Amino acid sequence: MKSELHRMQVFAQIVESGSITKAAEKLDLSKSVVSHHLQSLEQHLNVKLLTRTTRRQSLTDAGQRFYQRCLEVRKLLSLAEEEARESCTDFSGSITITSPHTLMTHLIGPAMCEFMQIHPRIEPQLLANDLRLNLIEKYIDLSVTVGELPDSTSRAIKLGDLEQVLCCHPDYLLGKKIQLPTSDTDFTDYDYIANQWEGMNIERSFNIGNGRTQTYQFRANRVGDSVPTIRMMTLAGLGLACLPKRAIDEDLKNGKLISLLPENRALKAPFYVVHNYGLQMPIRIRAFIDFLKEQADSKVF
Repeated sequence: MKSELHRMQVFAQIVESGSITKAAEKLDLSKSVVSHHLQSLEQHLNVKLLTRTTRRQSLTDAGQRFYQRCLEVRKLLSLAEEEARESCTDFSGSITITSPHTLMTHLIGPAMCEFMQIHPRIEPQLLANDLRLNLIEKYIDLSVTVGELPDSTSRAIKLGDLEQVLCCHPDYLLGKKIQLPTSDTDFTDYDYIANQWEGMNIERSFNIGNGRTQTYQFRANRVGDSVPTIRMMTLAGLGLACLPKRAIDEDLKNGKLISLLPENRALKAPFYVVHNYGLQMPIRIRAFIDFLKEQADSKVF
């Protein structure tokens, strides 16, 4: 078993390095030893994991699946080491968390700063990204995700709801002769600035009171990869956008952006903290999730 675990680690390093030569340098082993470990692993499994030419290497389908399992084993080994070191009250070590920009600014970042005041030995890595990153591939402990969750083996804990506003710049409103508040539900003839995760043909459901919803349709012809980018494009009068109310409060107050829908129309998207840990979760991760939930419960988004 020990030798197979070692070969799995060598195989993962070959994949991540891009070649046997570079993997040998990383592992401080000879190229022949690394090649031998790979050959022994493929013989043991009776399957080809890598196809190699003089210029490049690529994973087979079996190799891709096996590599994902290697990442899971690596994570479990790291967790086992951490649990052996940790006591019930010693919250120390790294916490890597990814979150959309708005929630990173208004919730995740401030919560982590407060958490570190209590537990100064925590080593945070905060990744503001509106895209959903792969937790295993990127070695991420926690991901904060807005909207519907994809089918996944990951576990999710709801933190709250993020209110969004359909808005545009006054000049765009005037140029398109949109009457406020608009009763339109089909906005496909207008320019729409989409966040990359929204796709191109978009349907968004807004609450209209008494448990009812109204669906609005958009067709994206401008795309950004973050809330700050989309806000910038909207302020430049390039089209309509659904932006988090928290991110554009000041723009709405000073008239730089205008909400298009009646006041009783509200788009509230649930947001969750997602992780790949089972019951064996490091105590620092569990403690931060609990702390984050308390912080989210005390705020309005």
